[in-house]
Amino acid sequence: MRRPARREAGLTLIEVMVAIALLSVLSVGILMALRVGTAAWERATDGLMLDRRIAAANNILQQELEGIFPAWAEFVNPATRAQGVVIFFQGEPGSMRFVTAYSLDSGPRGGLRIVELLVAQGPKGQRVLLNELPYTGPRSAGQVVRGVTTEGAVARPVFAPIAVLPASFVIADELGSCSFSYLEQNEPGAMTGPPRWVSSWRDAERLPAAISIQITPGQGPARLQPVTVTVPIRATMTP
Repeated sequence: MRRPARREAGLTLIEVMVAIALLSVLSVGILMALRVGTAAWERATDGLMLDRRIAAANNILQQELEGIFPAWAEFVNPATRAQGVVIFFQGEPGSMRFVTAYSLDSGPRGGLRIVELLVAQGPKGQRVLLNELPYTGPRSAGQVVRGVTTEGAVARPVFAPIAVLPASFVIADELGSCSFSYLEQNEPGAMTGPPRWVSSWRDAERLPAAISIQITPGQGPARLQPVTVTVPIRATMTP
C-alpha cells in the first residue's frame, strides 16, 4: 500500500514578500521618527546656544561700560602742528570709543583696552561690531584723534572713523535698530539745567554720567532678544 506524501511546513514566496514589505515600512517609520527627533533636538540646541550668546553679549556690553576708565589722549593737530591733550572718549549716535578695564578675552584681568563700538548694517538688520585695541598710554589713544573743533565755546576732539576689521567681533546681530545716548549731568553747584540725555557727546574734559545703548529687536523668530543697556559711569572726572 502506497503511503501518502508528507507535507513539510514552510513559507510561500508571497508570504516572504509580504513580510519583507512590512519590515521595510516599519524601518522607514523608525528612520523618519529618528530624523524628526534629531532635527527637533538640533533646533532646540541651536536656540539655546543663540540665547546664551545673546545673554553673553548683553553681559559683555554691561562689563565694558562699567569698566570705563578716564584716560588722556595726546595728539598732534594737523592744522597747527601743535600738540594737544583731550580726555579720550568718543560718543556718537552710532559709534563709541573709550578706554576700559574690562577685556573681551581676559575679563577684568586683561588690562586697559581701547574699545570701539560701531553700529553697521548686516545681512538681516543692524549689528553692533566691537574692536579691542591695546592701550599703552596717551599716545596710543591719540593715534585715532585727528584734531579739535570748536562749537560755540566748547572744544571737542575729532576722531577718525571706526574701521570694520577682519577681527571685529559681532556683539549683537539681526537688530531692528541700535543707537547710543549719553547722560549730561552738570557739575555740583553749577547753576544750569537738569541732567539730560544727548545723542552726541561734546565735552572734551569729562566723561558722561551714564551711557545707554537702545536696542530694538528684529523681526526674526521668537527668542531671547538683546535688551537696552543703561550703565552709570562711576569715573566721570578728568584723570
